[in-house]
Amino acid sequence: MRLREHLTLSNLYLQHTERDVFVTSKCRSAFPYFCWRMFWALYHCSWLMGNIIVTSLETDVSVAKWFIYLSNWVYVLLTLECVVEVVVVVGLVYGRSETPRGTRLPWYVQVMWLLYTLSVTGAVMVSVWYWTFLHKGRELTAIRFNTHAVTALYIVLNMVITKVPLRLLHLLYPVAFGVIYTIFSAVYYCLDGTNQNGDSFIYSILDWSKPGRTLAISSLSNFIFIPVVHLMMWALNVGFQRLYDRLRNRVVVYDQSLNCIENEKVIVT
Repeated sequence: MRLREHLTLSNLYLQHTERDVFVTSKCRSAFPYFCWRMFWALYHCSWLMGNIIVTSLETDVSVAKWFIYLSNWVYVLLTLECVVEVVVVVGLVYGRSETPRGTRLPWYVQVMWLLYTLSVTGAVMVSVWYWTFLHKGRELTAIRFNTHAVTALYIVLNMVITKVPLRLLHLLYPVAFGVIYTIFSAVYYCLDGTNQNGDSFIYSILDWSKPGRTLAISSLSNFIFIPVVHLMMWALNVGFQRLYDRLRNRVVVYDQSLNCIENEKVIVT
């Protein structure tokens, strides 16, 4: 597909002519792919619950403040996407439902696709932001490493395995998500909200007591950094798919050549 075709308006919507790309791996192995999906759903659910429990036990502030952080928003989305994907795989692969080629995607597949898009761009974005601007020599706990490193590694590994498409024009969804969080952080500041350390901001780079600086940073993040990250992940996804198609074609050609040899042997004998 040429770049011009990726930029057509139809690619803005959460519609696809092939349902199977959302429930199978590149190798088209149903059961191993189900095991892959189940493992990561259980993994992320366990870490999510453990993260909330540890936060409630180790801090004196309300556990509700766990939900004000962008990294936790993204991790909740990522975990939810993994759970929804297991349900979709079970329902469409092992269930009775059949979606003929060319029909509209079921709403729950569209929800899964939206969560997948937000998770891919969001997890990588959060990881880059954290290690570049926020870590600053803080203690590297297991939870921080999982939230800001393992998630990004999972995204890349999952791209190698899954066939779920990542469309270029879908960058509008992560951008909208970033704008929503920016608005939330501003409203939270106006309501005199504090972070877990008692500061009047959620993140130091989103300190709305300095509105000009914060607005500039959030604008750069939402309208430049997020699109760039999404573009990079889209290109990586396309690269993985093209590499797989090339390797598969080589295997097909090799199998055909072997068949030709076998046929020649039969004719000779």
